[in-house]
Amino acid sequence: MAEAQKITWTNERRKLSQLIPWQRNPRRLQDAQERRLGESLDEFSQVEPIAIGPGNEVYNGHGRLKAWAKTHGDIEIDVRVASRPLTEKEREKLTVFLHKGAAGEWDFTTLSAEFDAAELIEWGFKGYELGLAGDPVDFSDEWEGMPEFKSTDIDKNAIVCIVRFTRMEDLKAFEKEQGRKLTHKGKTYSMWYPAQDFNQLGHGLKFTDES
Repeated sequence: MAEAQKITWTNERRKLSQLIPWQRNPRRLQDAQERRLGESLDEFSQVEPIAIGPGNEVYNGHGRLKAWAKTHGDIEIDVRVASRPLTEKEREKLTVFLHKGAAGEWDFTTLSAEFDAAELIEWGFKGYELGLAGDPVDFSDEWEGMPEFKSTDIDKNAIVCIVRFTRMEDLKAFEKEQGRKLTHKGKTYSMWYPAQDFNQLGHGLKFTDES
């Protein structure tokens, strides 16, 4: 299989109306995030260009495109244009690399000690993220986009928590420790610990990690 041609990028200008969003874009903005992006353009102008392909297809910057079109109309902006179209797989990988795979994490100790908490909340953080007492979790925000979980009578007697993984290595270590595999395509929403036999619990279904 031939090696893919190396990609280079050039700086150009485009009208927002010329840009073509990716219909499969897996990222989305909440209303407050969209509003802050619109405000950032007024306060700081455009800091980062939107990444596009030769046919004006957007590779990175969907949130800015949507927010700016809503707040500023069909303005002209800076873009970075790829020397060749990305394959669909390259597009998927670039999106994950830019927003997850290579993204850093917040040092909340430094934020709490060196930044003003009220300003951090105004700029987009939640109080509970900063460890502020008395600030409840807004589950309508935190659970947005999560798969639906249908509770059963047995579930009502269980203590439920969510385990999040930021690295695939951590997920693999968890699977190894539990001796069970979590599917990576959204099929496994939960698991019992220790593993339960639903026949014995009167549920009528035998436990499997793939259910």
